[in-house]
Amino acid sequence: MDQYKVQLEEFKGPLDLLLQLIEKQEMDITNVSLAQVADQFIEYMNLKQVAPEETADFLVVAAKLIYIKSKALLPTLELEEDDGIDLEKQLKMYKEYLEASKKIQKILRKKQFCFAKEKLPESAAKQVFYVPQSVTAKKLRNIYAQVLEKIKPIIVLPKKIIEKSIKLSERIQQIKDLIFKEASSSFNKLIGDSETKTEKIISFLAILELTKQKIISVNQDNLFEDISLEKIKD
Repeated sequence: MDQYKVQLEEFKGPLDLLLQLIEKQEMDITNVSLAQVADQFIEYMNLKQVAPEETADFLVVAAKLIYIKSKALLPTLELEEDDGIDLEKQLKMYKEYLEASKKIQKILRKKQFCFAKEKLPESAAKQVFYVPQSVTAKKLRNIYAQVLEKIKPIIVLPKKIIEKSIKLSERIQQIKDLIFKEASSSFNKLIGDSETKTEKIISFLAILELTKQKIISVNQDNLFEDISLEKIKD
């Protein structure tokens, strides 16, 4: 990500450099506001036309940061490492497909390609194949189309990559208003109110951010039980 740069109090520079510093433990992830990082990238997308591969780069790094911060703020919460790795692999694979499609488009536009058959051995040079008169270009096209329909794609990419959802800053304010009004809530209740998987992730990030800001406290009496959320008294 050569163009997009993060502007935070603790760090200013490329997002991938921020990830490297955190992974080397040269910077504390709990001091980094992921809500601010996400909002800045959304503003960046609104100001200019962002290439799909640049968005994919951001999602890869952001997914890694979310995973690291989740483990740092909620060490008692059971998180499978494979989940973070699988998400990163999917996003990287999506980026590779975007880059490959661009290369193919350039080749097709320049028409710098050809298809040649292998050189036949001398023994087969005298053998000549004559196309039957009944075989037409239209018939060949129909047969080829039927063959393509029977071939299953190696990877079925989702039709919708990014769904429209609530902003992280808005979800933080919603949870803050709820806690201030009712004084307490639970993790399962807040996550359960989210309709989509994306909204569940945003709700989870909002809880992490409010915990970091010491606006709410999280408690879990026993392993695997629901996590209670309470407003920290002034």
